[in-house]
Order: sequence, then structure tokens, then C-alpha cells
Amino acid sequence: MWNKVKGLLHNQSFRNGSIFTFFMFLNRGLNFLLLIVLSWYILPDSYGRLNLFYTGVNVVAVLICLCTNGIIGINYFKVKKEILSRYINVVLSCTLAVSIALFCASLFFHSYIAKVAGIDYKLQFLCIYVCAAAIVYQILTDIYRLEEKTFAYGLVTTISTILNIAATLFLVIVLEQDWLGRIYANLFATTIFLFVSIYLLIRKGYLKCLLPTKHQYKESLAYGVPLIPHCMNGFLRQGVDRYIINGFFTTTQVGLFSFSTNFSFLIYSIGSAFNQSNSVYIFKCLSIDPEGSKKKLRKQTFMMIVFFAAITILLNIICLIVFPIVFPKYNDAIVFLFPLSMGAFFQCIYLQFCNYLFYYRKTKELMYMTFTVSIIHIALSLWLTQYSSVLTAYVSMISSAIEAFMVFLYSRKLYKII
Repeated sequence: MWNKVKGLLHNQSFRNGSIFTFFMFLNRGLNFLLLIVLSWYILPDSYGRLNLFYTGVNVVAVLICLCTNGIIGINYFKVKKEILSRYINVVLSCTLAVSIALFCASLFFHSYIAKVAGIDYKLQFLCIYVCAAAIVYQILTDIYRLEEKTFAYGLVTTISTILNIAATLFLVIVLEQDWLGRIYANLFATTIFLFVSIYLLIRKGYLKCLLPTKHQYKESLAYGVPLIPHCMNGFLRQGVDRYIINGFFTTTQVGLFSFSTNFSFLIYSIGSAFNQSNSVYIFKCLSIDPEGSKKKLRKQTFMMIVFFAAITILLNIICLIVFPIVFPKYNDAIVFLFPLSMGAFFQCIYLQFCNYLFYYRKTKELMYMTFTVSIIHIALSLWLTQYSSVLTAYVSMISSAIEAFMVFLYSRKLYKII
């Protein structure tokens, strides 16, 4: 047993994943503290307007580069830096083209967008700019991740978070800008790190004036566009569940469901953080020695599954003890915790095997799978939620399990390690 624990601690993927997890929780913890502070200065109505804006940001962020940024990680270990620079320029040019298209759409249809999305004319343009600028920052952090420079990654992301928080506190509290202060702070921090990211990418030799080839555009778009439904998948399913519960029951049930979702999301956050380094490890093994790496990848996969299972069990035990004592008003939320945490566990498994589909560029097949599961999920939610809101949580668990199993089977078809 000790040898297994020792082996886990000496595993590079586990160590890097632990560091990514630390910085992810540090940044999210700081943002959580910010929300507590802002609640003293921003009224509920202002919070509503702020959430409408960031809902728009979530949607535009998926569309802004047509998900072509994923091609950078796929080709990182396969091509020379000069060729990789061309792929980066594909991402940037796609981002520019989509941004112009969205700006034009907002220019001509801003009234309709404001009516549907609840975001006024000026904020629509600001939303597009923030998402476009964030792509450059994301490319930089992806490069640090692919280089396995975990501390550099953590330093950049933490400084970005602290700058954003400091600017928010200054604008909201000192200058009394209310909810708009949070958005302006985000604009300020995003602009600063846009220039920082450009400088660092040029210094590292990844940003050059090199024209991509037609094949590189075609390859990047063929890889990225099918991922758009995939990237929207989780966001849409979670949003639909809340609307369905609210339709059949009360906002109290929505609150209890959401409260447990926040805790189960911790499991997914850990899985996502570990996947930052795990995906790099898998891509490297498949690029350098695919046949000789099967034993290492099999062992690493088993270790990750056991680790995620242990985290899931531990979270449920802690919450069963803590909820009645620390959150007595939310004691009824406990019934949602097991199915939602199991759903998060299956999502972690899904991320593990999804990397093989990304590497072999089976994004279209992944789109079909995730879209099919989303249809099943929504149909089951509409049917079962009327009997109990707890069933909605079990629908989430079942759909996540189906999705993970489908991706696992297809990954075995591409590269059999289990």
C-alpha cells in the first residue's frame, strides 16, 4: 500500500496536477472571497444584471475562436515552434474574424440582443472585446501548461486574479461604480494581460508574423468547430436543469439543488485541474512512443480513477458531517449530494478518456456523443423532475455515466490501454 502511495507522490502527472489544483483553488478561493465582499456593496438587482452580462460572456467565449485553440495542444509535441506559431496565428485570425462578425451583429441587432440577453448596447461590445482579449491570455497559459512550467502558470494566473480583484474593490467601493465597477475592473485587468501575454509570447518565440497555410486553417477549423456543441454541453445542461426544477417546484428547490452542485463541482474542479497536466502527459506519450507507452498510460489511468473515487467518497463523508452543523438551513440539500457528486466523478473519467479523442482529432464524433447525451438528459429531466427534484440530480448522474462510458469505448477503439 505504501509503495502505491509513494509511487503516486513521485508520479510527475500527479505532482503537476496537484500544483494546478492548488493554484486553481487559490484563484477560485480569492474570487469567492470577492463575492462575499461585493455582497455588502452591491444590491441583489445589481447582482442580477452582473450575472446576465457574464452569462453572455460564457456564450461568446465558446464562439469567439471557434474552439480552434485546442489544435495548439494537439500539435505541440508534433511540430516545430515555427509551425506551431502558424497554428497560433490561425487561432488569432479566427478570433479576429468572429469578433468583427459579432461586432457587426451587435451594431445592427443590438436592440434585439438587449431584449433577449438583457445586455445593453455598450456592454455588448465590451463583452466581445473581453472574450477576444482573453484568447491571447489563454494561449499563453496553455503554452506554460504544455511546457509543464506549473509555477510560471500559477504565478501568471494568480497575478491576473489579484489584479482583477484589486481593481474591482477600488472601482466598486472607492469610486462607487456599483455592478459596473466589476465589469470595468475585468476590462482593465484583461487589457493589461492582453499586452503582457503578447509580450511574453513574442519573447518565448511563439508569436511571429507567419502566414498560416490553407491546410492549417482547414485542419484547425475541422478540429475546432465540432467542439462548439461539446463546450456548450455542460453549461446548457446545468442551466436547463435549474429551469425545469423551477418550473415544477419553487426557487427554494432550485437553491438546494444549486447549493449541492457547488460542492460536487469541487470534484470536477480537481479533475479538471489534474487534466491540465494529464492531457499534456498523454499527448507526449502518444506523440513520442505510442506502443511503448501503453503500460505507463494504463497505470496512470488506474491511479487517476482511484484518486477521483477517493475524493468523491471523502467529499460525501465530510458534507454529511458538516451540513447539519455549519449549514443547517441547507440540510435538505444533502439528498442531492450523492447523485451530483457521482455525476462529477463520471465527468472526471470522461475528461480522462476524452484526451484520446482530442489527440486523434475525433472531435466530430465527440460532438455526436455529447449532443446525443444532452438530448437524453433533457428528455429525462422533463419526464422525471415532475415527480421529485432529487430525480433531476440522478438524471445528471446517469447522463454523465453514459457520456463517460461512450467516450471510454470509443477511446479503446482508437488506442486500447484497458
